[in-house]
Amino acid sequence: MNKQTWQCLRLEVPSACSEELGARAYALGSCGLQAEETGERTRLSIYFATEPDFDLAMVRRELELALAALDLAPPLIEVDRVEAEDWEEDWRRFFRPVWATPRIVVHPSWIPVETKEDQVAIVIDPKMAFGTGGHESTQLCLQALDRFLSPQARCLDLGTGSGILSIAAALLGAESVLAVDVDEVAVVNARENLARNAIAEQCVEVRTGSLEVVGEASFDLILANIQSHILRPLLTPIDRLLKPVGLVLFSGLLVREGADFCGWVEDAGLQIETTMEKGEWICVVARNAR
Repeated sequence: MNKQTWQCLRLEVPSACSEELGARAYALGSCGLQAEETGERTRLSIYFATEPDFDLAMVRRELELALAALDLAPPLIEVDRVEAEDWEEDWRRFFRPVWATPRIVVHPSWIPVETKEDQVAIVIDPKMAFGTGGHESTQLCLQALDRFLSPQARCLDLGTGSGILSIAAALLGAESVLAVDVDEVAVVNARENLARNAIAEQCVEVRTGSLEVVGEASFDLILANIQSHILRPLLTPIDRLLKPVGLVLFSGLLVREGADFCGWVEDAGLQIETTMEKGEWICVVARNAR
């Protein structure tokens, strides 16, 4: 059996522009990023899935254009391949507990945290391409979930990845969560994390697929931490899955995409409730307007 590998671009940039460049990398399809600060410079390791039709040369050109737009000369960009096991071991040096909100903390199994009675701790060990809580878009979605989840809500986690949002919803009091992802590896990882956090299958069900596997169910709250180009054709079907006055949390969006995305959301029949920002990222909270 072949070991899973990832393509990696490594470059060093001024620290002041590392966040914007990282956001651009995620928009181009990056599934993971490491940043090592060295004074006023940052060493970025940007990971991409190894797929036959993935154009890494195009990504490299786009990153160089992004740097040029910041009046920076293109730096030396190294390209290599990393085995998943090596990446996961190396990532332990970077992964620390993340307090997404005052009552939600995400931490690896090897770093225990103490919580108060009204706080929830989510255990997520790093797996390439699946959320660990460190990315701003995931933190925004957790913040919105903490703010808008109603007790005993029925939830849909669209593109569950590591299952982090489903776990949070369950721990915060959701009655049930349906978690779906088109990636079978993500489904396996989500189920592992649900078991690691002692979440019962009766509370969170994980299915392989997208909206086509949801059926005729309706939901009080839908979580969609997915890139905008994937979300756009799903907006109208998502609206149909919401209960009256149900909410949907859209994350995984760059701030510069916000105006266009909000227009698409309203065209689909949803009403914008609020928007939340963190760094280069935005979360759009919309309501069923029917």
